[in-house]
Amino acid sequence: MLFNNNRTYIGVIVTTTLLIISQLLHSQSLDINKGKVNIGLESGIQFTGVDDPYSQISDGGVGYNIGPFFEYYISNQFKIRAGLQFDNRAFKLKSFGIFYGDSIDHQYNSIFNEAVKYKSNYLTIPLSLIYIKGSDKLKFHLQGTLYYSLFINSVQTGGIDVVISDNDAGYFNIPDYPELSVPGSYHYNHIDNAFNSSDIGINLFFGCTYYINSKIGISLSPGFTYSFSNVWEDPQRATNWSRIYKVTGGLIYIIK
Repeated sequence: MLFNNNRTYIGVIVTTTLLIISQLLHSQSLDINKGKVNIGLESGIQFTGVDDPYSQISDGGVGYNIGPFFEYYISNQFKIRAGLQFDNRAFKLKSFGIFYGDSIDHQYNSIFNEAVKYKSNYLTIPLSLIYIKGSDKLKFHLQGTLYYSLFINSVQTGGIDVVISDNDAGYFNIPDYPELSVPGSYHYNHIDNAFNSSDIGINLFFGCTYYINSKIGISLSPGFTYSFSNVWEDPQRATNWSRIYKVTGGLIYIIK
């Protein structure tokens, strides 16, 4: 009886092992995409904004991104992508209210209005893992991306308008702006805020790729970004990228 039981156990183990090996060999035979290499170009628009506690109003803006990428299939359903992008982000900050002087006993009637538009440019390096599912003609994908961005420059337009009333002029004593001690209207081009030298975050995209033929495909991928970095160089001015929504289109060429 013991001998028969052992034979049964051995038979189950051998059968299970053969089934596992058979499934592995079968899956490898179906893994026809493994080792394939693609190159491409991707571009799109992005809706960006910031959450700045120092400004009463933070409005979003429209930017864009463009750059090449390289893909490598690690299996039939997964590929990795590395790229390089020119990354343009835009937003607006607005503040307004009473312009206060040196005296806390005086009732002020002077006002200021600040409205500044920012367009900041980055060089972004994204690294993605992409899951693919679909037919030879149409494939859907889920893409997770870790990115690192290097700040290039920014363009700032707008400024600050200050109106000094007759009653308030004598209470303003600002060494760098002596003209504010005289009643009148004044406009100042906005003093540049220093952007943080880098940004790091994650992207999540869901989209599809349509293959025109066996070598060329076109893709569409809407998604969003979450940033871990402060917008400004000054850590005391804690400002975050509150939203970066993207809609990107790409052209893919299959090398092999």
